[in-house]
Amino acid sequence: MQTQTAPTEGLVVRTRAGVSTPLDGVAHAAEQAVARRRTHWLAGSVAALVVPWLLLAAPGPQSPVAYVATALCAVLALWVGIAVLRPAPVWPWLLLGAGLATRLTGLVVYQALPHTAILPGVPLTATQVIRILSFPLLVAGLVGIITRGGGYRTHRVVDGLAVSYSVSLVLYLLFAVPYLRGEPGADRLSAFAFVLGDLLLLVMAVMVFTVSIRNTTQLLVGLASLFFLVGDLLRSVTGGQPTGVVATGAPGAIVLSGYLLMAVAAWHPSVTERRPPLDGQRPTGRAKLTMLGLTVFVYPVYTVLASVNEWELDPLIDVGYPVTVTTLFCFYLAVRSAGQARESFRREQEQAAQAAALGSALAEQQALQGQLTYRALHDPLTGLANRSKLTEALDRVLADAEPASDGDRSYALLLIDLDGFKDVNDTHGHPIGDELLVQVADRFSRALPDGALLARLGGDEFAVLIGDTDEKEALAVGRRLTETLRSAFHVAAHDLYMTTSVGLYVGSGTATPSDVLRNADLALYAAKGAGKDQVVPYRQELRTAHLDKVELLAGLRRAVAGGEFVLEYQPVVDLVTERISSVEALLRWDMPGQGRMSPTDFVPVAEESGLIVPIGAWVLSQACVDAADWYARFGISVAVNVATAQLRDPEFVSTVVGALRFSGLSPQALVLEITESTMIAATAAETDAVVKRLEQLRARGIRIAIDDFGTGYSSLSYLRRLPVDILKIDRAFSMDGPDGADSEDTALTKAILQLSHSLGLSTVAEGVETSERADTLRELRCDRAQGFLYSKPVGAGELDGLLAAETQATP
Repeated sequence: MQTQTAPTEGLVVRTRAGVSTPLDGVAHAAEQAVARRRTHWLAGSVAALVVPWLLLAAPGPQSPVAYVATALCAVLALWVGIAVLRPAPVWPWLLLGAGLATRLTGLVVYQALPHTAILPGVPLTATQVIRILSFPLLVAGLVGIITRGGGYRTHRVVDGLAVSYSVSLVLYLLFAVPYLRGEPGADRLSAFAFVLGDLLLLVMAVMVFTVSIRNTTQLLVGLASLFFLVGDLLRSVTGGQPTGVVATGAPGAIVLSGYLLMAVAAWHPSVTERRPPLDGQRPTGRAKLTMLGLTVFVYPVYTVLASVNEWELDPLIDVGYPVTVTTLFCFYLAVRSAGQARESFRREQEQAAQAAALGSALAEQQALQGQLTYRALHDPLTGLANRSKLTEALDRVLADAEPASDGDRSYALLLIDLDGFKDVNDTHGHPIGDELLVQVADRFSRALPDGALLARLGGDEFAVLIGDTDEKEALAVGRRLTETLRSAFHVAAHDLYMTTSVGLYVGSGTATPSDVLRNADLALYAAKGAGKDQVVPYRQELRTAHLDKVELLAGLRRAVAGGEFVLEYQPVVDLVTERISSVEALLRWDMPGQGRMSPTDFVPVAEESGLIVPIGAWVLSQACVDAADWYARFGISVAVNVATAQLRDPEFVSTVVGALRFSGLSPQALVLEITESTMIAATAAETDAVVKRLEQLRARGIRIAIDDFGTGYSSLSYLRRLPVDILKIDRAFSMDGPDGADSEDTALTKAILQLSHSLGLSTVAEGVETSERADTLRELRCDRAQGFLYSKPVGAGELDGLLAAETQATP
């Protein structure tokens, strides 16, 4: 049966002050925190853009010290962000941090030694050398940012290079050339080096925007790089030096914004993220190709203007850089065009091959159509009829049926399910399982009377449709089917034994196919529940029980939507101090107009339907909210029962953590109780997943208890493997028999306590109702107990009174 998880809109968590919060609101608490962090980063980005301009607009002469101090704070913040968040890989950020630190060091050195040469006879000052060294560090860091983005395609690299080439060449001819011509001959070489550094910075910034932007961090890095470039460009236009005095105008404010934006990027949470690849290959856009084509004519036009105006062309400034850049870019485009030509030829060959394959496929389609018609009505593994053919045959039988009357012959439908077939697949593999199904189908076919239709409905489920029969004959057929499987099957050197359960419906007169299948399925379900390996005919009481279960399930869904559940708490008492040390949360359902229903009546239905997951999440959240005050005032922890379906839910850890955060309850005050049956019938993968989730919760300080210990599977291997802190001894070991403390239950309880002590586990005895049993447990060194001797389960308000009274009674 497939389970569906019900909506949780009706489940609310109520605080002790009476404030109600929907259960969905608990899950959204973390999302709201993320939204607040996003607002903080947005405010930081705005501040990075505004603060430099506020410094610029401040009255009085601008202080280089304030400029340098602000930039220094930004560089230090960047390095601290790298150390705290540790982006992976970290080397691009180390290079960016080193580049900014080097750039800032050049400013500081200039203030102390403005014109000191690096070496005698070398026309470069120490400040210029340090500034030049900052460019390769920043460019290398941006290369790392682009590489880290990953998943980019060749067309994005082409686009980035095309835009970079076009913009850099135009900026060079319009701004850099006039600036370089105005520099004295001795300073022209160093100025040219600074121009090249800025142009490389421009190329990498454009590449960041066109190739690798995946998140906010990379966007901020690209913007910061452009701010550095624009600031340097404005300084050159306004006649400033590439290095030296601190910029005090708009260029300085723009560069300072670059420092601050880089620091904000280093602290953004997305600095540690890796984004999935972007879209696939596509050609460069027309706009970029048009811009690239127009740029090709920029340098020829410039040389014509130089010739007309009789400008003296400098080999380095007017020829070296433009010709070198244009040549390199054209060479790259030529290589790329050759690669695209080869790719086009390869695709053409592939299309030709695909056309030939399509023709062959069309020819094969005619031959396959006949096979498809057969397969549409038959099972491909066993060759039996499938569900579609069985449905067609059942429709014909029902259409020919006459209204029921005494003595009429009937039709019969038997639904057959192999017992334990899943274990065969899990143990021996699906090939062995498939061969076993073939042999089962053969035995079934030989055991059926003439005229019966045998079908395989899927998996290990079969069906038999018999016309013109009665219940006695149909029961005999069903028994033959069960008996024919009891001898061993010989499959691939394995002797396998198999049994089957059969649900029988015998009908006469008109009916609908859905009614017939439903009634046979109810009988099959009853055969499974009665112990398997038998035939169970349909009776009306099966239908009644099914309707009761459906009604109960509908009531549970209404209870979830209407918030009809409440919690009661039973105290757990320390046997030494006889004071309440913890409480266990117990689920109750108050049905409107019908009173309170026992959990034993509705919890199994909730587990089977999947409703136990949202109900369990509500219980956990409400218990944490109630216990937060008890733990703060009295040091009382709370234990919450966890169903198997909850443990196997991938979101279980997040649900527990969300409940703790919403309520403010300390993890040390929460105990999760699981049963020994949690590990029964679970695959190895499911067991590993459950153990991993429990270990994650235990690592946060949450304690794990095994409930009803001693009555379940009691596997010491599971006890050793599970991360357990507490054993709860089941009430079945009551020790209240005629022998009292000398009973066998006492011996078993003593053995369990010795086992728990040897493993360093705490123990709780359940169902303590007499002082004699409490004394015996105390003598056996049991830690705690709960039961009617101390208190029945009570509501949260009544428990408040118990705890307050106990506190007042303490001397």
